[in-house]
Amino acid sequence: MLPETVSVILFGGNPVKEVVLSSKLGKFNVQHKGSNLLVNGEVRRSFSISNATVLKPISATFKGVIVLSAEKEGISVINRVPIEDYLASVMASEMGNAPLEALKAQAVLARTFLVRWGLRHGKAHACDADHCQVYKGSNPANKEHYRAVRETDGEVLFYGDKPVEVLFHSSCGGWICEPKYVWKGGRELPYFWTGEDTDCFSDHNSAWKVFVPLKVCPTVRRIPGTLRAYMMVIENDTLYANDFRKRFNLPSAVFAYWCSTSGVIFIGTGKGHGTGLCQRGAILKAQKGWSYMEILNFYYKGARILKIK
Repeated sequence: MLPETVSVILFGGNPVKEVVLSSKLGKFNVQHKGSNLLVNGEVRRSFSISNATVLKPISATFKGVIVLSAEKEGISVINRVPIEDYLASVMASEMGNAPLEALKAQAVLARTFLVRWGLRHGKAHACDADHCQVYKGSNPANKEHYRAVRETDGEVLFYGDKPVEVLFHSSCGGWICEPKYVWKGGRELPYFWTGEDTDCFSDHNSAWKVFVPLKVCPTVRRIPGTLRAYMMVIENDTLYANDFRKRFNLPSAVFAYWCSTSGVIFIGTGKGHGTGLCQRGAILKAQKGWSYMEILNFYYKGARILKIK
């Protein structure tokens, strides 16, 4: 069930017009030309290179093989990388330097994502962006990230006989919520829950303030007993949490707000949608001595870890 090699489509899955790479074989400028590629001026249908550094349109080094192919709208870039290297990079890209037990919790979820989705992007298991799991190549990964992957080797989070829906976010601001409070039509799954994450209440690292020049004062509906908003009504426009966060660039839906003649001031805490594993909460719990299994059991009620091949 677990792939030995993970295919990651780069640049969020969006085709690009030009890619510049370098490796031990030299430097390569790859441009899009109709149904073909121009590789240092030579016409090719596709081009692949191992253990390369991308210089343009981003700067990152990748283990495994980078495969470039001509699509209708540009160049498709896929990195085929051993699963251990992929997971270690996801740990580093998503959590940075964190306590080992928090990294191990993230490692189990990253592996569960691959089992749950399979080839999510058709010819690729995942993209490199928030849509899937952030993946920045080999640059950020260190021995602790690899240790987290190896010490959870083959472990996947299940509820019943199915891998869980993998959702995680940067910081809950003190309140975890179910998907129905984030997305219109969000599914009700038994392992997600709504309530307090007390470790994050006193954490001030995720405080924020945003001014939005709205002409009218919105009406906000909150999950009872919390500061977490799940709906915003602006005149005749009704927005669910994920929608109003994107429209007004709000880091989270945990906030207080004040209206004036010039606009609305939002003051809040947290970052992300608030469902599933809270990465900041996982770090704080690991610092208190929680194991990765205890962390996962807190955020995914009733789920269990199974080891698969």
